[in-house]
Amino acid sequence: MAQVGRQIVNIPSFMVRVESEKHIDFSLTSPFGGGPPGRVKRKNQKKASGGGGDGEEEDEE
Repeated sequence: MAQVGRQIVNIPSFMVRVESEKHIDFSLTSPFGGGPPGRVKRKNQKKASGGGGDGEEEDEE
């Protein structure tokens, strides 16, 4: 999501005047604007920290 001034916008084709271009920024809740990571990144982090515990362990004797 993006924000123009204080207004949060989620439409890519949002019309902005030339004078307001300097006020365009990522939303504070967006991962790009310093917010928490998104759904896919959290899922990948959880998978990486789990160590691949699939429950399929083979015992060789």
